[in-house]
Amino acid sequence: MKGTIVPAPRRPVMLSFDDGPRPGTTERVLDALAARGGLDGWPLRAAFFTLAENPAGWFARRRLFAPYEVWTDKGSMAAHPELTRQIVAEGHCLGNHGGRHFWPRWPWFRRGDRVMALLREWERTVERVVPDMATDVASGDSCGEPIARAPYLLRTPAWREAVSRAGYRDVAGITSGDADPRADGDQVRETLLARLSRAEQADSDPARPIVLIFHDTRPLTAECLPAWLEAIEAAGHPLLDFDPSRC
Repeated sequence: MKGTIVPAPRRPVMLSFDDGPRPGTTERVLDALAARGGLDGWPLRAAFFTLAENPAGWFARRRLFAPYEVWTDKGSMAAHPELTRQIVAEGHCLGNHGGRHFWPRWPWFRRGDRVMALLREWERTVERVVPDMATDVASGDSCGEPIARAPYLLRTPAWREAVSRAGYRDVAGITSGDADPRADGDQVRETLLARLSRAEQADSDPARPIVLIFHDTRPLTAECLPAWLEAIEAAGHPLLDFDPSRC
């Protein structure tokens, strides 16, 4: 119709999830992605940046996690192999989140060889947990290329060195706000929409996807993800299958 104003397309969004897998929450996140699947019958593909281990005991975790860390009950591929296999079997990308969720600014993680050891621990865990899929995950055949994300998004020199030597694509993104222990579902929705708007303004390329970071270990995320995805689409942002080459 003459005079009709066609709104400008909003930047598309690709989804990612950190710190899992964890029973009781990861399954519900996978169900929400399956409900958003396409006509091909596959779920909306996301990237899951998983952990190899989450050590037991307060002292062991405090030597790993950031001083301000609240959510110490993280996921573990070693403890929950069935969830790891489900993630891969449903077509999602499996990414290296550092083996264990370490604070890269601790003095003992400022050396590239120590970071490399944690990356390799993750790889060995994948080989043990999903042996029939480990080659695809390690080579990136299941998702285009091997991917990694720094814990706390802290891409220190030691992290960059190790990831580069190990052959990973270093994937960042913008946080959704779901890790804020004070936030409820409505507050996270408003936070993520505001951050998507700022990210869009910071990049003039309307075709470049925004990588949004959630946490599949959070009960709030498991409960509210379907509503958040609806809000993202209602704001005009198409949801795309995760593709490392577009990060």
